[in-house]
Amino acid sequence: MASILSSAIIVNAKTSVSTYVTTAQGLFDELSSVINNLTASGFIGDASNGFQEFFTTKVTPVLQANLTEPGTSITAGITSMLDSIKEQLLDIVDPQLGEINKDPTASMQQ
Repeated sequence: MASILSSAIIVNAKTSVSTYVTTAQGLFDELSSVINNLTASGFIGDASNGFQEFFTTKVTPVLQANLTEPGTSITAGITSMLDSIKEQLLDIVDPQLGEINKDPTASMQQ
C-alpha cells in the first residue's frame, strides 16, 4: 500500500520521538530516585553498594547512551535521520520533480 510522505509526517514523527525521550527520561529519573531512596535507608551494606554501583556504572550509561543523550543516542539518530529525509527528499528532490513534471520536455532539452 502506497503512502504519501509529507513534512507533517516528519514533524509528527519527530514529536513522537521527543515525547518518547521525555517519557524515558522521566521513568529513568523515577527509577533512579527509587534506587537512591532504597539504598540510602532500608537496603544497606555491601549488597546495596554493589547494586548502586551496578546501576550507576552499567545501567545508567546504557539507558542514557541509547535513549536520551542528545547527539549520540538512538533517538537522536532517528531525529537526525528524519531531518535528513525532509531536507534531502522533501526540500530538494520533491520540488525538482515538481518542476520536471510541469514541463517534462524542458529536462530533455538540456
